[in-house]
Amino acid sequence: MVTRAYSLAALLMALAVGCAYSFRGSLPDSIQSVRVRQFRSTVTEYGLEQEITALVTDAIVRDGRLSIDNESPDANIEGTVNYFGRTAVSYTGSEEVEQYRLEIRVTVSMDSAGDNEYIISDETLSEWILYDPAAETYEAARDRVVEKISAQIARRCLSGW
Repeated sequence: MVTRAYSLAALLMALAVGCAYSFRGSLPDSIQSVRVRQFRSTVTEYGLEQEITALVTDAIVRDGRLSIDNESPDANIEGTVNYFGRTAVSYTGSEEVEQYRLEIRVTVSMDSAGDNEYIISDETLSEWILYDPAAETYEAARDRVVEKISAQIARRCLSGW
């Protein structure tokens, strides 16, 4: 009987702890909305900044913890694509490229709109992939690495504080 009472108490405690869990993670309560400013680029690869802006915005909307507000947001996200490069990493016996490494680096900042205090200040995030040009086009590989960096930016802004 005593064991059953302890089991019941443990179950109730576990339920109480579970009910106290918040889906907001580590977001401050003061931040309910965000503006994703148009990302910038210092590289020659056309369109990266527009794609990243759209993908980061979409990821925040899908996450649901913050709303997008371009008029009076609680926080602003911005970034700059600083590097985008493709490097051959392996070759066939006939000296054809067998595998490329595609890498992207983006510097990201997030500030609290009310007091202009930085939550994330000029933090560089990077992603890279390997791709076989015989099995995947450059465009598909490019899309894949842009999706990865955009997801990382959204994760960092939403829960990495």
